[in-house]
Amino acid sequence: MNQFVAILITLCFFGLIVYFTATHKLRDRYAFLWLVVALAGVAAALCIPLLNRIAGRIGIAYMPAFVFLITIVFILGLLVRQTIGLSNQADKIKTLTQEFAVLEKKLLELQPEKGGERRL
Repeated sequence: MNQFVAILITLCFFGLIVYFTATHKLRDRYAFLWLVVALAGVAAALCIPLLNRIAGRIGIAYMPAFVFLITIVFILGLLVRQTIGLSNQADKIKTLTQEFAVLEKKLLELQPEKGGERRL
C-alpha cells in the first residue's frame, strides 16, 4: 500500500511538471531537470526493497533516513547551482546598468540644452 501511494504521488508530481511546462510557467531547461527528478521518484517508489538493501549495506538502519539523505544532498546541489546562476545574473545586470549610464551620459552630452530640462 505504501508503495502504491508513493508511486501515485510521484506520478502526480510528474503530471504537474508537464502541466507547468505546457503552460509555459516552467522553462524547458528547468523542466527537463524536474522531469528527471520525477522519474527518479517513480523509480525509487518502484524499488523500495532495493533501497532497503542499499541503506542496510551502507549502515543506515532506517531506509527513509537514507532517502532523506539523498534528497538533502540533491537539494543542496540544486541550491548551489541556482546561487551560481543568480550570481551570474547579478553580474549581467550590473554590467547593463553601467552601460546604460554611459550611453545616457553620451546622449545628454549630444542633446542641445533646452531650458535646462532633461528628456529621457
